[in-house]
Amino acid sequence: MKTKIMNFGTLFPMVAAGMLIYAGTAYAQTEKRVIEAPKEAPIEISRATANSPAVNLKDVGNEVAPGVFVVDPSSTRGKRLVLPRGGAAARQVCHGKWTGSTKTCEGVFIEW
Repeated sequence: MKTKIMNFGTLFPMVAAGMLIYAGTAYAQTEKRVIEAPKEAPIEISRATANSPAVNLKDVGNEVAPGVFVVDPSSTRGKRLVLPRGGAAARQVCHGKWTGSTKTCEGVFIEW
């Protein structure tokens, strides 16, 4: 039985061509994931200082449960949020979106 030995000079171009085809295919798949747009709009960052106008929690918040308020971030953009002191007022604030079915806050949850 005779065995044919392959020459390295003919094997190298075939391997190099295969690697180039694989690299081109993998890059196209990676690029596609990067180009896809996010499903939700990103949160816009705004700045507030000690001199910014103040907004009271009772004015902009909605009470979803006793002592639990939800505040829309767009209503406090560029403003200071003033939380009430003492008493049986709000003890929990969700600065974002409150999901009632699972009772979780999608945003910043403040408890004091």
